[in-house]
Amino acid sequence: MKRVFLLATVVMLGAPLFAQGTDSREILWDKVRVGMTTNEIRSIYRQDGTRIKWHGTDQTEIEDITVLEGCEAEAEIHHASGVVEVVKVKGRGSIVGRCSDKVFSALAAKYGQPDGQTNQGGSLFSRGKSTAIWNRGGITMRFVWMNDNGIGGGGLGQSSWQMEYVGSAGQIAL
Repeated sequence: MKRVFLLATVVMLGAPLFAQGTDSREILWDKVRVGMTTNEIRSIYRQDGTRIKWHGTDQTEIEDITVLEGCEAEAEIHHASGVVEVVKVKGRGSIVGRCSDKVFSALAAKYGQPDGQTNQGGSLFSRGKSTAIWNRGGITMRFVWMNDNGIGGGGLGQSSWQMEYVGSAGQIAL
């Protein structure tokens, strides 16, 4: 009788683990998966003590993210349609773009050379920018880093880089 009770207890306690299964949706960034609902996003980031800056109907913002040593960022998880559409990780201002160079090098080491890369010059009063794109496993990653023009246009307080993650397969209506 004890064995039957013990077996029934193990089965009942273990059932929720098997019922949940594994989430097969592609990971966009951190714990964020393609197609997660707004409630799922709020749930996972409320539970782990992450510094939530803002939970709105259109997006969730997370602050104080350390990307690499000395390189801080914040993330914007966009979910205006009720499900995650895109995640943007924006670097905080750094002196002469040191973090953008470090982050690009780390991305190239992790994912290989970009599938595409463009450079756009700035003007007298605006920053130029370079863009690198990687496509991996149904996810499109776009890294943009800004360059000051020598006279300003940027400022130390502005982000020198941004990484955008999009579930490419489900985002195009062509």
